[in-house]
Amino acid sequence: MKKSIYFPGLNGLRFFAALFVFFHHVEQHKFLMGLANWWGVPIIDNLGHQARIIFFVLSGFLITYLFLKEKEKTGKINWWKFQTRRALRLWPVYYLMVLVSFFVLPHLIDIPAFNDVLADNFWKEFAVYMVLFPNLARLLPPIMGAYQFWSVGVQEQFYWIWPLVVRFFSKKLIPFLVVFVGIKVIGELVLMNAIDAQMLGSELHLRLSQALKMWQLLLFEQMAVGALGAYVVFHGKQKVLHLIYHPVTIGLASVIFLILLFQEYHFVGYTVLQGNLALILILNISLNDRFPIQLESPFFNYLGNLSFGMYAYHTAAIAIVISLLTTQTNLVASAPVLFNLALYGGSFVVTMGISMLSFKYLEGYFLSLKKKFRMVRNTDKGSIKSNESSKILQPQTV
Repeated sequence: MKKSIYFPGLNGLRFFAALFVFFHHVEQHKFLMGLANWWGVPIIDNLGHQARIIFFVLSGFLITYLFLKEKEKTGKINWWKFQTRRALRLWPVYYLMVLVSFFVLPHLIDIPAFNDVLADNFWKEFAVYMVLFPNLARLLPPIMGAYQFWSVGVQEQFYWIWPLVVRFFSKKLIPFLVVFVGIKVIGELVLMNAIDAQMLGSELHLRLSQALKMWQLLLFEQMAVGALGAYVVFHGKQKVLHLIYHPVTIGLASVIFLILLFQEYHFVGYTVLQGNLALILILNISLNDRFPIQLESPFFNYLGNLSFGMYAYHTAAIAIVISLLTTQTNLVASAPVLFNLALYGGSFVVTMGISMLSFKYLEGYFLSLKKKFRMVRNTDKGSIKSNESSKILQPQTV
């Protein structure tokens, strides 16, 4: 029987991250429509950003760990099989929602501002979504139902190069990661200084500002932080793991996390700090038995399996519900509390309903096909079962 790789608790973490993004986008929709909202409250904005960081770091961690196992098992990493597995996981839901967002959703919702944006930028936006560069659409007005996919695009672009990185630099991964993150941070500094040297409002100032925005959204450094965590766990670096699981580290990381959640901070290297906080959370939830947050259960595992569907479908669900509530009822003016309850409750129910159907009838079919292209076995149940499992689990006794 083949042994399986599984990190307990991470499916539950995925669900809560998707839930936080849902809250974030409900308030963003209200703001964009000119309704009373809490979008200006730092915690609402930061809640979605911190959840997004968890997705990025978790992605880099899991992918790098599987690549290291594949390299250990086969001596190489099969780029084509990995890209096929990714396509089977991503493309059915992604392209379904892109097509729905451009061709169906505008006929189901009555939100003139969004519909006008789509009409004015249709083919330009459609093109970048179809070639898996939705992050470029962040330079344009948001497309209802699809604009959250910018982060999926960033992950996909990372995945195009990362199998090759791990294949050729697996023995020198730490130095590579340091240089990789350093280039990202230095690039941001260079662009910021170049912008400051230009006249405000000039064409070059505008282009450099757009380049900076795209560079900052290309959050490869956070996935690289996850890769660093994978290296530490894979090689059983006991001293580092003991430090990560130490109560002082957990307490300090928790305090900093809460401060960043309730305050707005922006400085060069900020995303690297956020990524390290997320990594500490991920490793403790998954591997530290003494960590107070335990998310491993069949219920959370199931919800975690729905997390990609939640992420893909929730903005369309919010748009449909908010359109119905604002056009078919007078709750906004007459009963704002009831309006918010209906908006949050209705959007969540629609999101979860579609996600469950999608996982069972759409995603499930394509996930079963992934097995044909799998090089290392991973599963949604059980615990880490690999040659280095004893090395990984020892720090839990700290």
